[in-house]
Amino acid sequence: METAGSLQKIKYAFLTVVVLELSLGGTGRLVEFTSFLTLRMCLFLVYMGLILVYLILKRKLPVEVVVIMIFFLLLNILSSVIGYVNGAASADIFEDVKPLLNTFLLCYLAFSVKTAADIRYLLTLLKISALLLTVFHLVLYCIFLKYSDIAILYSAINSAESNNTVFLFKGESGFVNYTGDIYLCVGFIVWEQYTKNSWVKYVVLVLIMIAIILTGTRGLIIALAAVYFVKWLLLKFNYKSLIYIAFGFIIVLAVYLNLQGNIGDKDESDQTRYEQIDQVKQSVTPLSFVVGHGCGIGVPIRPIHMEISFLEIFHKQGLIGLVYYLTVLFVAYRAYKRSDQRNSIGLYMCVLFIFFVSTTNPYVNHPLGITVIAIAIISMLKLRELDKMENISLIKNQIQENN
Repeated sequence: METAGSLQKIKYAFLTVVVLELSLGGTGRLVEFTSFLTLRMCLFLVYMGLILVYLILKRKLPVEVVVIMIFFLLLNILSSVIGYVNGAASADIFEDVKPLLNTFLLCYLAFSVKTAADIRYLLTLLKISALLLTVFHLVLYCIFLKYSDIAILYSAINSAESNNTVFLFKGESGFVNYTGDIYLCVGFIVWEQYTKNSWVKYVVLVLIMIAIILTGTRGLIIALAAVYFVKWLLLKFNYKSLIYIAFGFIIVLAVYLNLQGNIGDKDESDQTRYEQIDQVKQSVTPLSFVVGHGCGIGVPIRPIHMEISFLEIFHKQGLIGLVYYLTVLFVAYRAYKRSDQRNSIGLYMCVLFIFFVSTTNPYVNHPLGITVIAIAIISMLKLRELDKMENISLIKNQIQENN
């Protein structure tokens, strides 16, 4: 019994480091041991080792995870071969495949997440991530209000010795975008769905929303609004809900119009995306339409990664690549429908958010987005299994009602 408790503590400690590093570590290079080795890579090697040991001993994973992993492996082997044949450098192929390897987190979570308490713990980590990011943005904005100088903000958060700048400044109004800011929106969903109604909950939600606005990122706001629109369609759609939807649309539009003049010139970033779309269209051939140009093959304006996830997927992996991600989305939807939807709706919303935000940003094929999808899918699959044995609520000590 004592040994089991110790193992549980070790598991939670490891999950804490993995999830917080992914949610707060941005591009994965905030903690570097060498120019090549990072904390994220070390954690990946550890859980890959645990996966191998588990598969040797147990040889059992949920069928949904097996389907995703087989499709994932075959797709990326094919894309790597095609890229090599098309003349891509080995380093460029590895650069494309490396972030996708985080998909193996599905396997680790599949045997690590066993109880409702484990799911609650993962949700708590997502809540903590959102709170830390919120404090970060609010403190930075307060510094800006005090000094009204972007240079002070820049020196405060970007090391002069590092060539890896992961913070983007939006205009001259103190708005800062960080790679991991999607976890503000994921955290907003988790706080809203999996916290008992109280003044603390609503204060936290307001602060997170302010932090989301302070990122100056249109895509985050629009994708989050779209997720709640889908939630209404799934759970509560009626004529009354149209009033709330219209009200929400007005708020989102008002926030966007208010931000527009404070987040810098977006024409350049928009134009860059349009150029990428044009260059991808020009490079399409009958064969590449189906299987893509392969990993390591970009376009002139973006030789490696592109701003729009699905555009990059189509260019490098073709229709087959898009089908893979649709399969992942289908698995998530099926897991949501087959579990207690009162518990799983928030998890499914997190998956939808990653897919929505990836229509304009690079997340569904990035470790940050893959992690959210992995946590949500495994949690929903486990809920389906637990629901057969007992009445589960992810809000501790409370039977969750539809809200």
